Amino acid sequence: MTSIADALRILLTGVSYGMILFLIASGLSLILGVMGILNLAHGSLYMLGAYIGLAVSASTGNFWIGALAGGAAVGVIGLLLERGFLRRLYRQFNDQVLLTLGFVYIFGNGAAWLWGSFPKLGKAPAELSASIPMGDLNFPVYRLALIVIGLAVAGALWWMQNRTRVGAIVRAGMDDREMVLGLGINFRLVSTGVFFMGAFVAGLAGFLGTPIQGASSELGFPILIQALIVVIVGGVGRVEGTLLGALVIGLMDSLGKTFFPQFSSFTIYVVFILILLFRPTGLLGRTQVGSAIPPSTDFRAAWRGIPRQFSGALGNVQRFLATFGPYLVLAIGLLVLPALASSYLLTTVSQIFIYAIFALSLNLLFGYTGMFSLGHAAYFGVAAYVTAYVSVALHVHSFWVLLFDGVLAATVTAAIFGIIALRVSGTYFLFVTLALGELLVAVANSWTKVTGGSQGIYGILYPDLGLAIKMGPKPYYYVLLVAFVICATLLYVIVKSPFGLALQGIRDDEGRMKHLGYQTWLFKYLAFVIAGAFAGVAGVLFAPATSTVVPPYLGTTISALVMLMIILGSSRVFGGPIIGAAVVLLLQNYIILLTPERWPLILGVIFVLSVMFLRGGVGIYVIRALDRLRLRPAPPPIAHDDEPSTLSPIAALPEAN
Repeated sequence: MTSIADALRILLTGVSYGMILFLIASGLSLILGVMGILNLAHGSLYMLGAYIGLAVSASTGNFWIGALAGGAAVGVIGLLLERGFLRRLYRQFNDQVLLTLGFVYIFGNGAAWLWGSFPKLGKAPAELSASIPMGDLNFPVYRLALIVIGLAVAGALWWMQNRTRVGAIVRAGMDDREMVLGLGINFRLVSTGVFFMGAFVAGLAGFLGTPIQGASSELGFPILIQALIVVIVGGVGRVEGTLLGALVIGLMDSLGKTFFPQFSSFTIYVVFILILLFRPTGLLGRTQVGSAIPPSTDFRAAWRGIPRQFSGALGNVQRFLATFGPYLVLAIGLLVLPALASSYLLTTVSQIFIYAIFALSLNLLFGYTGMFSLGHAAYFGVAAYVTAYVSVALHVHSFWVLLFDGVLAATVTAAIFGIIALRVSGTYFLFVTLALGELLVAVANSWTKVTGGSQGIYGILYPDLGLAIKMGPKPYYYVLLVAFVICATLLYVIVKSPFGLALQGIRDDEGRMKHLGYQTWLFKYLAFVIAGAFAGVAGVLFAPATSTVVPPYLGTTISALVMLMIILGSSRVFGGPIIGAAVVLLLQNYIILLTPERWPLILGVIFVLSVMFLRGGVGIYVIRALDRLRLRPAPPPIAHDDEPSTLSPIAALPEAN
């Protein structure tokens, strides 16, 4: 039986943690609402504020000087990020996300390099180090101070947003940026000030949170996930919405850890999903950012809206074979590779086959349908886990059984997640897919009996094809090669079919497609499920190739890596993700041999360079070279990522009719 004192302690614990979440989420929400920039590096700014504040407070002996120094230093870093990089990418949402994702890796690995990877715990100032008895435990006075600080910052931000001229400009800019610019207001200066303020508050929150959470080079992304959930729950662009969302998440986290400790790692995800189902734009959200897409409830009408020309899809196979005739030499090289290559190179090429399938499946969503997902690894990881469990725990080694079970599990997961994620679009869609993937990571870490917890499932054997062949690295290489060819062919047929043309029409102008009578929600949902199924194929193939499956394979790290493959290779060329997979994995495996601890830093630099200087991807240049070899006219320069592609039908995705 919980006493009143214990209940009060649980309540105050949740509120104090909610205030930390509010401090970081408020800046994230305002930056997104005012500037339209989703800064995925915001959690890393929180982490840098923690480290810088600890260093300054240790050298000066003053806690509050450390707090101000952490906030100010991170504010300057944020200002440099906005002025030096993000300012060149306004209105380019995809590039903003990928650029800031690159800085997540750079800041995280840079912090580990400077301050070490071992977590550091901060100390509350002497005047706030006492505790108050509450029930069975004591409640730190410092947590009460956090509540006061959080409420004070919330009040100041609310007053600025609702009672000042700058706040009026900010609110007007959220609703109609062009109108504000037309009035002659220097909205760019206001936006820069908002970005600095958001970064400052994130750095301040990072240091203030060190007595509770400490500082760790791996803290940036987990705290970002929770801040994103706060933004989704509360709504973008309103201080009161962010405060309400932070309090809800903080309280649910405290209640979950007290009464359901075995489920505490994903309690907040359950709240997030429930609120999303009933309030897609958040409790107090502004609807101009990532508007909700009400799902069609009349599935019979939706099915009737699908064109009936799918029967002509297979006619494109002949064109496929003719177009890819020049790759015969490459095919022969891949066939003889096991007899010539080292085991390390053979393993790398095997990984390329798997990740190429994975990247092609994600590009069905990203490049062809225009849906930016950072949760696609969920279906890859689910299939890998099912394959590992059936193989290791149930001792079933038939390739066909494992393939059926893994792909079925991935498809069902995609079907469920698709219903949730497609209630929203744009920025919110990215939020939701990212959070759903991290939900499965939390489940995998907690469900120890099935998933092995953080240790994962290991000792996965190569599957049995039912043939008189002893499976090993070389025979499995050919299995992967055949699977890759089959999956690539099927996906090519899909994107060349009327269904694929309709997806591209939705990507370029969904409103127009609706006016033409297309049930766009259903088309996107089918693309979501099909992409999840092919990602499941990659997951089934991946588990025996690595012999180990761990929780991060379900999460954002793998999704981001595959997204880099698409961007580096080109999202508007069918073979681009294949080229990107080859480039990234060859670089990764080579660099890891030389300096494994610096690979995340180099990966972040690749992200930044790809976004800033390699627009369109490597695939564009490869296609141009092949066109010249075949004496075909070279395709014109690629259109901007936010514009319809102007490439030739052979080199690029075909335009929607």
